[in-house]
Order: sequence, then C-alpha cells, then structure tokens
Amino acid sequence: MQQDYGEDPADREEAGQPAAGWRAWVSEPRRLLAAVAGIVAFGLLLGYVIAVLFIFPTRSSSTDLTRVPEVVGLTATGAREAIEQTGLTPEEEAGLYHSSAVGTVVAQEPLGGQMAPPGSAVKLVTSLGPKLSPVPDVVGLGHSQAEIVLARAGYESELDWVDADADVGQVVDTRPAPGTPLQLPGNVRLFVSAGPRRAPVPNLVTRSLSEARATLERLGLRLGDVRQDSASLAAPGTVLAQSPAAGIVVDRATRVRVTVAKTPQLDQPRDTTVRR
Repeated sequence: MQQDYGEDPADREEAGQPAAGWRAWVSEPRRLLAAVAGIVAFGLLLGYVIAVLFIFPTRSSSTDLTRVPEVVGLTATGAREAIEQTGLTPEEEAGLYHSSAVGTVVAQEPLGGQMAPPGSAVKLVTSLGPKLSPVPDVVGLGHSQAEIVLARAGYESELDWVDADADVGQVVDTRPAPGTPLQLPGNVRLFVSAGPRRAPVPNLVTRSLSEARATLERLGLRLGDVRQDSASLAAPGTVLAQSPAAGIVVDRATRVRVTVAKTPQLDQPRDTTVRR
C-alpha cells in the first residue's frame, strides 16, 4: 500500500487520529500541565528524601530516647543507681562547696525530665559541704581592729562587753575560739573588756593631761574636774595633783579630779612715761 508522505497532521486530527510527537503535548494543555506537575512533585519528593537521608539525618526517634531522672538532693550512691536503672551512664564531676551535706548531689546535666539517648552520660556534681576557715586570733587587739581582721576573713562580728582586767576595748576572748574551723560566711562573738569592776586609781602626777585621760579610760575610769595652777613652774598641762589619790580602789566609771599647771601670766610693764 502506498503511503502518502504529504499528509498534513492537522488533517489527521480532523480525521480523528491523535497528533504525534511534541506537537501532541502542545496541542493538549491538560496533558502538558499534568506532566509539569508530575515532574515538580517528583523533584520535591526527591529533594525531601535527600535532605532527610543526607543533610538532616534523624539521630533517633522519640521512642529511642530515655527520660533523665531527677537526682538532685539524693546521695551520690542513690543517684548512680537511679540513673543506671534507666540505661544511662552516671559521671561524677568535681564537687563544690555547698550548704548541703557532703556527698549530696547539688547539680546534674542533663536536667531531670529531659530526654537523652540510651547509654549517654549524666554528669553529677556533689557537695563538699560548707566551706570552712579557721577563726583568726584577734585576742589582745582593740575591738575596732579585731572587727576589721574578721571582716577581711569573711566573718561578721558581735561585741559582748565583759568585766576584765584588760584595758577597756581590748578583746579578751572569742567564740568560737581562735583557730576553730568555721563555715563561711559566719559570725564570731567578741568578748571585749569593759575594764575591771573595781580598780586602783593610777598615779597621774607628772603626766600630761591627754595622757592622764587615756590612762583612766583604759582602766574604765573617767577624767573629772580639771583645775589650773598658774603659780607652778611645771610645763603647762602637767598634772600636779589628783583626787582620789593613786592606789585607792574605786568602782568603774569613777571620775578622778586633777590639777594641772597653767602658763603663768607675765606682769604688765609699768608705764613710766612722764606726763605734763
């Protein structure tokens, strides 16, 4: 049968025969859109598979994770047992000073309730107990200086005035005693001398007025009335006499009167001018 090579494809469509090749896709938009949509869908699916398998691989599903137990507050032994029972691995880190009892777990990583892969490590930090430091020896110091020394060591101080033969204001004892390990921060009680309840009056004669005052205050006594004697040849301000006399035992806070030398007033020169 002889083939007609000059037949037009349009004539074939009019005759009810489908067009061949790319002209068929162009002549039928629905088929073209369906093909494009299929190619796009295939590309998206392929990209998703590549991303899941190679770019963002899933480490484990939620069913493969283990919930970390809460072990803060347990002893180290109890914490290890609780963690091992879940299939995780306990690891103890260096301890730290804490108010909790020695060996108590004070921190963990991951936190309790978080999810972790089976067999992964749970880090534990245990308490070394409160930090201790020996109480400084401040006995014999004035209470102001003792308070500074204690503050630099991390302690606060409380004063308790007591009868003592030591100078007034001098620290005679501490609680806790010097050298005792004490938790930081902490309080140290200072026992400070208020002077003896009764004391002999010191000899103030020949001392300066300022020295006499300081001597009396160290013994818990006080300086009383001060009289001045301008007739004395002693240096101005020198104590010439006192009352009560030296050696008399008196109660604390008794006032001692003194007489001190005063700068003598020079006689005014007479006016010898002859007036007419």
